[in-house]
Amino acid sequence: MRVFTCVFESYIKYNFHVGLAVWALAQITALDFELNLYFIHHFIFFMAPFLGYNFIKYHLFYWKATLIKSFRINLLLGFFLLWILILCGIMFFLPLSSQLLFFFTLLLGLLYCLPLPGFKINFRGFKGLKIHLVALSWVLMTVFLPLTLEGKSLREFSLIYGCQRYFFVISATLPFEIRDLKLDHPKLSTWPQRWGVKNTKILGFILLIFFLFLEVLFSFSSSYEITAIIAIILMVFILMSKKEQSKYFSSFWVEGIPILWLLLKKLML
Repeated sequence: MRVFTCVFESYIKYNFHVGLAVWALAQITALDFELNLYFIHHFIFFMAPFLGYNFIKYHLFYWKATLIKSFRINLLLGFFLLWILILCGIMFFLPLSSQLLFFFTLLLGLLYCLPLPGFKINFRGFKGLKIHLVALSWVLMTVFLPLTLEGKSLREFSLIYGCQRYFFVISATLPFEIRDLKLDHPKLSTWPQRWGVKNTKILGFILLIFFLFLEVLFSFSSSYEITAIIAIILMVFILMSKKEQSKYFSSFWVEGIPILWLLLKKLML
């Protein structure tokens, strides 16, 4: 039991769960647009967010550590660098449009945590920008990158689909925003800081209503029931969100909703 607990905590701590969530959303896009993704594409959709989130989470810890770092830290860094090199090598074999989209998403991730040239703050430090950066990065990675890999042009339909995914990601981010209310600097002007927890939940419900409205209006998939179930589950989690959350409420249960969404869609095939 202790071994299982240790493995599970590492799975959450080192963002394997985040990687699977992003991968799941990309697979949902592939199902809805009938895309044929190869193994190398699946690798990108998991590894890119896995590496990106670990960089955002741990880069300051490593840089501020002592010069003589432990073997464990150096081993972990070597592991990350190896996969970063492999991922960058793979990207050069993708279509140009996919390369440009990937590196733009990468740039957003770097500017999210590294100071802008000539500034003392990063993108995350700009007032009210944090949640939109997260949502935009996820949409680029899970909607537009799969489409460009198949050589699909970004038509009005796909842009509206991306808008729907944007509503979903922002709504799914709100439990994290509420959890971090006691940690985030007041200058970040997050939704709970700006409007309060109750109004933030109301805004989340409104976004999910728009999410469902677009699903019904444009028939993105044949499984309306699954989309409705996912929206209701997310609404419940938003309603249950509070500043003092259980350890894995957001980082496992909320983060796992895209994985559940994909499993339900697969079962309906």
